[in-house]
Amino acid sequence: MGHFLAVTGFRSESVADVAAAINDYLSSFGVPSEAVPTGAPLNDSRDAEIYAPVNGWTVVLWPRYFNIYDFPLARAVALARGWLVSTVHVYDSEYWEHLCCSGSTELHAFCSRPHFWEDDAPEDFQAMMAYATEPTRLASALGVSPQIIEPYLVDVDALPDPAAKALVEDEFGLGDIWVFADFWRRLGIAYPTPPQNRAAVLRLGLNVAKKLPVV
Repeated sequence: MGHFLAVTGFRSESVADVAAAINDYLSSFGVPSEAVPTGAPLNDSRDAEIYAPVNGWTVVLWPRYFNIYDFPLARAVALARGWLVSTVHVYDSEYWEHLCCSGSTELHAFCSRPHFWEDDAPEDFQAMMAYATEPTRLASALGVSPQIIEPYLVDVDALPDPAAKALVEDEFGLGDIWVFADFWRRLGIAYPTPPQNRAAVLRLGLNVAKKLPVV
């Protein structure tokens, strides 16, 4: 089985505010959550780990298989709080997707393998093909150059060499799902290194799959 991952950066320097925003979202769908000690054994199918802010971003590592829930959450929290929210998820080690919202505006969306569902799930394929991948609005909102972001926004299946890097100093090749960490770094968001700087943990209710909206 491949890797499933969801991780979200909130443009806020308050762990408490981020935790409250997540709780508000979950409770609006009838999903309970509770704080657990940061040093307690983690339940990787239920625990959301909130990390101390870096560069003005508070990052949350979601429970396993949360990859179908992070996009709706990012949109809702951005709208409710007026924050910039950047979220990335990985599907079964096959591809990574990015969404960035600012308030009610969707600034950017991207999939590293946009044709993946072309045969098996045409509706998902059409949705991915309609993503706003052009990086100008994203770059402007984050105060970076579009030329820094653009090399990451490629269709991995079309690469002659998947090991090629977007920028020579990157850690990962473009064909590696973990290249999103290099991409995020260009946006000013640091992927956390568990358990360092874990600031809070929220344990989500058992009814997530029955209650939360999906991508």
